[in-house]
Amino acid sequence: MRSKIAIVLAILGLLVLGAGIGQRTIWLPPATLTATAPAPSASAPLTVIGPQLLNTRDGQFTMTVKSDGPLQLAVARQDDILGWVGNGAYTEIGGADADFTQLAATSHKGEATVPNPAGSDMWVSEEKADGELSYTWQAPGRGDWALLLSVDGKAAAPTDISITVDNEAGTPWAVPLMIIGSALLALAALMFLIAPNKPKAEVAAGRRTAGRVPSDPATGALEVDKIVASRSAAKQADGPGAPATIDEARKAEADKAGPGDDSTDRPDRSSRQDKAAPVHAVVSGDATSALPLMLSKTEPPAASKPSDAPVDPVAFETETSSDSGTSDQADRDQPDNDPSDQDKPDNNKPDDNTPDNNNGGNNIAGENIAGKNKPAKSKPAKDTPGKDQQTEFRAHEGTVGLMKKRANFTTRWGAALAAVLVAGSLSPAVAADPTTPATSPSATAAATESAPATATAVPSTPGFPALLDSQVQRISSAVAAAVAAGDNAKNAQELEVRVSGMALEARTANYKIRAKVSKQAAMEPVNASTLLAKVVTTTETWPRSSMLVTQGENNALPQLLTLVQASPRENYKLIQATPLLPGQTFPKVDKEGTKELPLDAADGLAMSPADAIAALSDRLTKADSKFKTSFNDSVYIQSVLDTQATILKEAKDASYVFSHKADTGQVVNLRTADGGAMVVVGYNFGIDATSKENANLTVGDDAAVFTGGKETTKGFTLNYAEPVVMHIPPAGSDGKITILSATRNLVGGNFKK
Repeated sequence: MRSKIAIVLAILGLLVLGAGIGQRTIWLPPATLTATAPAPSASAPLTVIGPQLLNTRDGQFTMTVKSDGPLQLAVARQDDILGWVGNGAYTEIGGADADFTQLAATSHKGEATVPNPAGSDMWVSEEKADGELSYTWQAPGRGDWALLLSVDGKAAAPTDISITVDNEAGTPWAVPLMIIGSALLALAALMFLIAPNKPKAEVAAGRRTAGRVPSDPATGALEVDKIVASRSAAKQADGPGAPATIDEARKAEADKAGPGDDSTDRPDRSSRQDKAAPVHAVVSGDATSALPLMLSKTEPPAASKPSDAPVDPVAFETETSSDSGTSDQADRDQPDNDPSDQDKPDNNKPDDNTPDNNNGGNNIAGENIAGKNKPAKSKPAKDTPGKDQQTEFRAHEGTVGLMKKRANFTTRWGAALAAVLVAGSLSPAVAADPTTPATSPSATAAATESAPATATAVPSTPGFPALLDSQVQRISSAVAAAVAAGDNAKNAQELEVRVSGMALEARTANYKIRAKVSKQAAMEPVNASTLLAKVVTTTETWPRSSMLVTQGENNALPQLLTLVQASPRENYKLIQATPLLPGQTFPKVDKEGTKELPLDAADGLAMSPADAIAALSDRLTKADSKFKTSFNDSVYIQSVLDTQATILKEAKDASYVFSHKADTGQVVNLRTADGGAMVVVGYNFGIDATSKENANLTVGDDAAVFTGGKETTKGFTLNYAEPVVMHIPPAGSDGKITILSATRNLVGGNFKK
């Protein structure tokens, strides 16, 4: 039976093991999946790959773009790319379908040609290729990102796009099946190798018991022993014939016992039940009757040791007192290998209260079978020379023996189970399946889901910064290079690509003056490094602004560079460059981006930007301005007031009028970390002189470049560019408006007619 089970287990093990190996070989799914964009319905100069595709598998994919010629790829925020595309026609590529075989593609109508998108400040990075581009996506930061594909803005943009990802359809059951199959094979092998627990062959003791042991020792060996003993006793007593079969022996024993011989009627039964385990016997008339199953312990005869002495349940010795039938008695008393002998009740202990107790000695059949009423006396075994009647009895397997046998059985099966487990652990080593997904981060998150939630820092300003650090560095370098080129060539056209507004006006005038006045000083240079601070807005519309604080080796003071991007397709340009005034500290701003405020915003501010601009205009014009107490003391304000006072003091032949008019068309208002605001504004500082009684008025060499001469009898006007950066404190504070940065440069003039 065990062999059949082993064969079944071996077949099952082979099938299961084969299934596991098959999942790693013939049934192994492809390692990657590829989805391709279909051909668009119409060509377009731009192709936009949106966040639906870029967020596929958390960005873990490789994209391949094919083109018939050169191509360029730009990375930017989705809003920035769509802002740059504007009214241009483009093809939008979306995410993959459920089978991951095809990408979504949508055509948007618009302008057939657009400017070349290469080099835009909004691109975080750019790549160029010829024919084919293999690109691995990695998000530059938070937010929704997109890719822009183009050639030059005129030719059709490439649309042959495909993405490849790892196949998540792995084989998670491959390793378990191989382990289970190996374990089943190991178990089958053990069942073949482990021999069944068969009893040892019975060895008949003596010449009379040879060949008389029945095929089932548990039911017949004892009865054969009784028959042999009865025959020997019958021969010695010359009594009636001994029983010839087991059934006759049982009947004879029952007739001898009689109805009153039941051991249950004996007064000492209860006392002996306390020392011996209960006996369960079944009396039957055939040779297969069940014998007593087990005694909890086997007691030696009472004559051999005291009743309270310890009993050895495994072996003991007795000495018979009968001199007759020695050889027969020896034959009967030789130990047989019947384990049921130890399961019979111990009736060898004499009972003082029962005079007819004939169950003495170790004679299991009893002397009654032989017709003797005299019980055999038992003594403790001792070495007495010359007594051949001395017979040694040893229990071959008592209760302890059975327990040991059962322990051996349990030990063998425990060892078999351990071997199976070891075999399972020693199953063939399998390399990690690249298609079997490892423990995902989602499983880890699920494991810590019950943990207390940790508060995450939320930026005080909603949205995302319009420029990353890499963009800021690239833009500042481009601006500095353009300014340096213009300064070296004294050519304003070199500035136009990166400079506009008041900064362009001031430098253009300076170049004009320096072309005729050799002693005229150059303006303060613009440097990209060292970058001391930056202010980036989170504005999603245009115009956008930014402010950088830099100081190069040729800058006496840190420079505040104000940059503005007028539209999506334009680059950032420098509109103001002013030195940080001595004793002033640049305010703190949110590193994740700050909010740009409208001109009339008064919420949370001590004064709206528009009101602060007007107040400063009055303060610079009048020494006794009503807004004098609204501003902190400033070296620049004092310098302007002193200059105006000196002109008035020395003006004997002319009357002078001073003005500071703000250009509100290019005002930048940035929220600061303290709840206040920085306001960047450009003033036109005007000096209007009128001659008295046609007196002769003279201007300087620098002004003469614009007026066309140095003397006039009518009068003149001079214009100075006056960029200013001031800080408005938050509402409810005791602070005043502070002038952080300011300067002035002559930009024009003329004679009155």
